[in-house]
Amino acid sequence: MKLDYTHSYDAAPETVAALLRNTAFLDDVATHAGATEHTVEVTADHTKLGMVLAVPGNLTKFIGSSIRINQVFRFEALRADGSIPGTVEVDVPGMPVEVNATAALTPRGARTEGRYTGDLTVRVPLFGKKIESQVEPFITDAFDGLERRATDWLSRKP
Repeated sequence: MKLDYTHSYDAAPETVAALLRNTAFLDDVATHAGATEHTVEVTADHTKLGMVLAVPGNLTKFIGSSIRINQVFRFEALRADGSIPGTVEVDVPGMPVEVNATAALTPRGARTEGRYTGDLTVRVPLFGKKIESQVEPFITDAFDGLERRATDWLSRKP
């Protein structure tokens, strides 16, 4: 399944990349996502946010009562054109599910466009497409949650 998300941030690309490496920000993202537990890991080369999320009742027979989603962001250095390329990986431990996407933080005047494009893959013969359609809302919510919380954080006056 193809994924394509475009976010708009009210800040320069380097400010957005720094926010996506901020432990307090990622804790906030997990809290607002309703995570029952979460972990944050920020290193020189990546940022990882792991969340355990409750599964709606109608999906528990397929997925279980909760789902763990790990998002790993890797951003490169600022380019001469002001953009910051990167990658995003999402995995769902215990399920044959993965997301591999490219990321691009691109200046648009005083704002930044964040574009994330890639593939959601479920490696289960016959049932892969059904599982993709059930997991995709969790992936979408995770990406949308980042944008919502970034909008809030970036609107705060220093």
